[in-house]
Amino acid sequence: MKDILIVIKKELTRFFTDYRMLAAMILPGILIYVIYSLMGPILSSNFTASRDYNYQVYVLNEDETYLNLLKTGYTEAGYQVTFLEVADEEEVKNAIKDESADLLIAFSSINDKLAIDLAYNSAKVESQTIYTITNTMLTSVQVNPNDYLFTLANQNLATDEQTSSTFISMMLPFLLLIFLCTGVMSVAPESIAGEKDRGTIATLLVTPLKRTNLAIGKIVSLAVISLVGGISSFIGTILSLPNLASAQGAIKLYYGPLDYIYLLLIILSVLLLFVGIYSIASAMAKSVKEASAYSTPIMIIVLIVGIMSMVSSLPTANLAVYFIPVYNSVVAMSTILSLDINIIGVVIAVVSNLVYAVILAFILGKMFNSERIMFNK
Repeated sequence: MKDILIVIKKELTRFFTDYRMLAAMILPGILIYVIYSLMGPILSSNFTASRDYNYQVYVLNEDETYLNLLKTGYTEAGYQVTFLEVADEEEVKNAIKDESADLLIAFSSINDKLAIDLAYNSAKVESQTIYTITNTMLTSVQVNPNDYLFTLANQNLATDEQTSSTFISMMLPFLLLIFLCTGVMSVAPESIAGEKDRGTIATLLVTPLKRTNLAIGKIVSLAVISLVGGISSFIGTILSLPNLASAQGAIKLYYGPLDYIYLLLIILSVLLLFVGIYSIASAMAKSVKEASAYSTPIMIIVLIVGIMSMVSSLPTANLAVYFIPVYNSVVAMSTILSLDINIIGVVIAVVSNLVYAVILAFILGKMFNSERIMFNK
């Protein structure tokens, strides 16, 4: 019994005095709390517009009574709405399709009943939001459902391309990022930390082979293995796209060969970035177990970045975001899958990912030349 207590005391002392192991155990709980705290507001932003947004609403054949009712309702609900007169109905509908206008309210008379036609675009969050609010307010004034004061003829002007791509561009970058990161995480800890575990790292380091070359060989071999997984993920993505499109009721996809090539380049470049990140984590660790512990917070950070891809209004036009590691890949994939590709941004994302991967490989080479790191002194 005394021996057991000694072992327990030794292990508990080792654990609670090793700040790296202690942090690896506590940090995931903190990060998970942050993820779930962020997830709600981020996901809700996909279904409701910002309260500061100024809606562009066009009115045709104004009916003063019901228009005043809507104005009062918008004001009381805290929505900022700019009413514009319709010069050309088809031009306004095209603007709604192009997402530069939000709603068309067309008043007319059919058999002495007031008819109201609401035209909107369900692929745009703001347009869907103002349509829902307007429809709710107009429906609420119908005291007797069997004796309508007006009829509603609503037109969803979202194109098939928008309907097909909106859901895919929100979900797929997140899923791809997680699959790619998980794939690298499953093989990286064994690459260098595994050599330390088995005690073979010392033998490798005393060979005539330069340590920098050894590091390069390690990271290249890991990259090749991971690229196989990346290509597999890409093929699986292509095959799954029809099912994702059908979830939104779309019957066809609108992606061309170039879209798939751009997507593949993003996948392979961010994969090399992950290889560099996890190789450094593996080199820092004393064992495979510790390397796996380091991998957990990295994975959770990637999850946070991936969740950001679900935001409906990513800053796709801001070229600066394409220099941000990992996040640049999310934004680039989103532009490709939403059929609104920013080619310059995609090129910047691919090149910057490759540059970051080379920098990480250089750092790994320096780490291999450090006795303190490689032998954990």
